[in-house]
Amino acid sequence: MIADLRAVVAGREADAGRPPAAGTHGHVVVEGPGGTGKTALLAEVADGYRAAGLAVLDAVADPTPNVAAGQFAVVVDDGQWLPAATLDRVRHLVADGSCRVAVACRPWPRPPALTALVQALGGDRRFVVLGHADRATVQGWARELLGGPLPPDLLDGVVSSTGGLPSLVVPLLRSLAHPRVGIPPEGRLPVPEQVLDAVRAALGGLGEGTRALMLAVATGAPLETEVLAELLAVVPTRVGELLGEARSSGLLLGSGAVVPLAARVLGETAPPELVRDLRRRLLGLLVERGDQPTVLARRLAADGVRDAGAARLLERQADVALRSDPAAARELLDAAVACGAPATAVAARRSQAAAQSGDFDAALQWADTVLCDNTSPDRARAAAVAATVLAHRGLSAHSAALYRLAGPQRTGAVALALLSGGSAAEAQAALEAPREAAEIPTLLAGCEELMARGVLQSLRAGEHAGADITAALSTLSRAAALLEPVGRTALLHETPSALAALVALHCGELGVAESVLERAVAADTGGAPSRARHLLLLAWAAMLRGRLNRAREHLLRAQDPEHRLEPRDDLYLQALDVGLARRSGDAPGLAAAWARAREALLRYPIELFSLLPLGELMIAGARLGESDRIAPDVAAAQALLARLGSPELWATPLHWSGAQAAILLDDPSALRPHAAALVAAARTSPYAANLARAGRCWLQVLTGDIDAGAVEATAQDLAAVGLTWDGSRLAGQAAARTVDPRARTALLSCARALAEAHDLDAAVSPASPVAAGPGPTAPCRLSEREQEVARLVVAGQTYREIGGRLFISAKTVEHHVSRMRQRLGASNRSDLLARLRLEIAQGG
Repeated sequence: MIADLRAVVAGREADAGRPPAAGTHGHVVVEGPGGTGKTALLAEVADGYRAAGLAVLDAVADPTPNVAAGQFAVVVDDGQWLPAATLDRVRHLVADGSCRVAVACRPWPRPPALTALVQALGGDRRFVVLGHADRATVQGWARELLGGPLPPDLLDGVVSSTGGLPSLVVPLLRSLAHPRVGIPPEGRLPVPEQVLDAVRAALGGLGEGTRALMLAVATGAPLETEVLAELLAVVPTRVGELLGEARSSGLLLGSGAVVPLAARVLGETAPPELVRDLRRRLLGLLVERGDQPTVLARRLAADGVRDAGAARLLERQADVALRSDPAAARELLDAAVACGAPATAVAARRSQAAAQSGDFDAALQWADTVLCDNTSPDRARAAAVAATVLAHRGLSAHSAALYRLAGPQRTGAVALALLSGGSAAEAQAALEAPREAAEIPTLLAGCEELMARGVLQSLRAGEHAGADITAALSTLSRAAALLEPVGRTALLHETPSALAALVALHCGELGVAESVLERAVAADTGGAPSRARHLLLLAWAAMLRGRLNRAREHLLRAQDPEHRLEPRDDLYLQALDVGLARRSGDAPGLAAAWARAREALLRYPIELFSLLPLGELMIAGARLGESDRIAPDVAAAQALLARLGSPELWATPLHWSGAQAAILLDDPSALRPHAAALVAAARTSPYAANLARAGRCWLQVLTGDIDAGAVEATAQDLAAVGLTWDGSRLAGQAAARTVDPRARTALLSCARALAEAHDLDAAVSPASPVAAGPGPTAPCRLSEREQEVARLVVAGQTYREIGGRLFISAKTVEHHVSRMRQRLGASNRSDLLARLRLEIAQGG
């Protein structure tokens, strides 16, 4: 360690590469706080004097040297504590030129006799300043003592806990070298008792006032004379003396912090009631002068100290945090209650913080306690929180009533809740109701009103419907821009980004939907309650495009393990599972997803903004032969649209789903109303016109009346409005059913071109893995194309369906199956299926 101390000297003394005593006879002054290694360095200097042939005398033990002048050196350790007479005697020896002197001392105190001795050493002295070791130095010591470097997190623990004080660092490192201790896992730092004893000894050597000052600083007091003087009940000049002694001990760092191990010992040895009283008085002093000592107030709360000042401070800080950090606001409000704030007084804010954090159950519980108290001054806040939660759970009428209770500022939210439930006239009346002149609209109020007006614009029908849809998108985009400054913590019935995306998804503007949603995700608009919503809608857009893998990625991101999805978001998630399974040809997966989706549909009533999931379930229900199970929900959706005037924008995708379901069921009577609605909407909506043509073309394909040119044109039209997967599938199904080889080739080329141009994912579902027997598994004997065919065969698809999905003919599928049967040695179909499952499992 001495060699390292020499390195420290070399780093701190500009004109010396090593301690001077090792090769010269000069005077030396070593200065540094306690525990920095002055005594060790002084011993090296003494060895240097001896190596030069000088006798080394101790200033205290050898008061009268019996050595000839010039033949001895005097060592003075802890010069700050020595009597003036001893220091004067050494100074006289220096003045006579009789000896060399090495002095070690702390920077405080500096008695006059010590100052005089240092000055007497003159220009022939070397001045060495020691201090706390930095991270690199501690790592060097670790290499020497442990034979290798410390892990970074453990090294940080050693440096931070000891403050780099060598007298603590060295024994701590030595304890890690002990075989019974060793380097602990995961950076946990055990502190041996001998190190704590060293800290206790150092603290015990300080005056009572200095220990009190260090306890105050460890408690959170700033190093400011006025605060410390009042806190310790001493005169300001005394504070300076106490600070000098504390810094000189090495236990008070230059940053103003107490060495953490010293703070730990002080906290353990001081009476708890003294520490609590000190914190309370310090809090009062800091608050009185205008500070916001939140950390100190939270410590009082953690100790269960009831203090009105701390409670008020925590409440104020929670109000600030509600605008930026809901999780922190919840903690602050909990701490305020622990400090004595009435739980009823902060219940509404706790409800808001819980809702903003995504904990809707807790939000409802707190809000209900306030709503039950008609005298509560914060009842409007609680009503707004409860209204938002109920909106996410599909209770639109209750949500609208609570938004009304929240006050006139939430008129836009009232209108949105009414619109989602199908009450357009009431929503319009709410927006047009006269306002009080003194009412100042907030950003949130303005945003909600714009959202409601945007949805109303989207409901209009007639020859200007297209322009109204464009206007709706513009209005909703302005609402999103207005919300951005406060959007992360705004509690909303629905975000403007989600509404704009829904409008875009309903009119085939998938690029617009993805753009607005990606911006919302990046800005975290709506915070925790809306994150899943935006990601699920992004997944929906990707699914419509046929980018199934990307849709699954969004789907996974939307599922937070810490919070279960609310019923509205869960309905979208389950419907996405259904849609992805259907598009992947995963029959078992589709059946399982269908059961979960039906359960989700029971928990969330049909409203305007949940028509997309219902449409997907209509198609899946027809595919599974269970359309009757959701017939009441379909009837409810049709009734809702009728109450809203059958708006073309919102009704068109549902009619398209209904048409597809009817085609699958081969039910012309069920197809007729949907086809008529699409044809009627086609007069004013290009999107509806495309879907109407696609419906007619699908029906013709299923009946065998295939016009390859018309199919190609229709497939291209579907791709143009974002329904690329549907267009590619239409072309593939037509190719599988046509008997004209040229038409089949053209249609397969069209299907492939759409898939390649729009990055469609392969519509292949993984087979259920089969447990292999003991021992290593053999590599799969099927080619990549054969594995694709095998998965679809195992999933129960016909050759024609497989051909449509893989853009090959049914004859080619049959050829692949025949080759696989021969290669695998299957005797019959059931044997082939079993062998295919095993091959797929082995092939990954």
